[in-house]
Amino acid sequence: MTLIAAISKPLKRKRSRWLTPLIVVGVLLAVSMAMTLLKPGDKGNTDALDPANPGFSGAQGLANVLIDHGVRVTVVRSQRELLNQTIDGATTVVITRTTRLSARTARTALAHSAPAASVVLLDPDPEVTKGMGLPVTSHLADLTDAKAACPTAVVGEDFRLAQGGRAYTPMANASATTTCFPDKSDGGGAMVILPAAELGRPPVILLGDDSLITNGMILDSDNAAIALHLFGQTDRLVWYIPSLADIAPSDSSSRSIAPAWFEPGVALATSAVVFLCLWRGRRLGRLVTEPLPVIVRAIETTESRGRMYRRSRDRSRALAVLQLATRRRLAAYLGVPASSSVSNVAAAAAAVSGRSYHDVLDLLSSSAAHDDSSLLELANTLNALEKEVRRR
Repeated sequence: MTLIAAISKPLKRKRSRWLTPLIVVGVLLAVSMAMTLLKPGDKGNTDALDPANPGFSGAQGLANVLIDHGVRVTVVRSQRELLNQTIDGATTVVITRTTRLSARTARTALAHSAPAASVVLLDPDPEVTKGMGLPVTSHLADLTDAKAACPTAVVGEDFRLAQGGRAYTPMANASATTTCFPDKSDGGGAMVILPAAELGRPPVILLGDDSLITNGMILDSDNAAIALHLFGQTDRLVWYIPSLADIAPSDSSSRSIAPAWFEPGVALATSAVVFLCLWRGRRLGRLVTEPLPVIVRAIETTESRGRMYRRSRDRSRALAVLQLATRRRLAAYLGVPASSSVSNVAAAAAAVSGRSYHDVLDLLSSSAAHDDSSLLELANTLNALEKEVRRR
């Protein structure tokens, strides 16, 4: 009956410890494969401000309108391609994605564009303006539906800019400059027009907003008119989109050139590691005591040191250890500071024990131990002194 009952009783199988991690890895692989299979096909160019991008952040709409109006648009996506272009007085050079420029590449681009009718910079930061040597300073701004309010042929005086994220202020040495879309709170304006200068610098137009040319925002306010006036000044347009590959390792930059997904990726990986630690840490269970395989008596250390001193016949060292231990115990018992000299400890011990000061001092500091019997005698005397002090 017992055997039958044992057979009929269901067996409980313990789940393997590696089964749960294996299931988690399998689920992650399945999700990754599903996302890969369900991902829509290639939609073409998706780079922001690119004239080949038909999406919300692209600029294909502006490029097509310019071409329909007879402007020859040449798109270059690296500095090598820009340097291969012939720039003359009938060419407008527009630089977008200016955050991809270093001071060196910005200076090179402006120098090559010196013969151009004008150079248009969209949202250049201080690193670009300083690299090009432009006499302006800039600050972040929050302009909305700003009116041009400037007498210039580039934009109408009543044109309105949907938004502006940066404003520029000409320096004192900048002459004949024109400021449009003024920042009434901090000064300057979202657009500054710098005339041609000596040393081969062409006219430069800085606009502190690059979203006005995107397909999603070009119809807001007068963005379309402003973009057409800036990009269509001449019959030929060289549209320069810098590449991060043009920045050399030796170029110093105050900006981060890490891809946009880097910081979210680091945050996601850190969160995953933290959750993994919490998940695995909870499985450790409560702390339990474990019996030691061997019990070591505390006296064994003292006995071992004694045997070592005896084997080496170092009686002086053994006596010094005994005297040091006795001095420390006496000092603690008598209330004498641990850093006190031997003479102070001897004086306090002599006063309590009734022994003469010189006998106690000689006992606590003498190194005379010629043989084992004399060492043993000194050890017994030290022990007796300590007992006398404690007895009083």
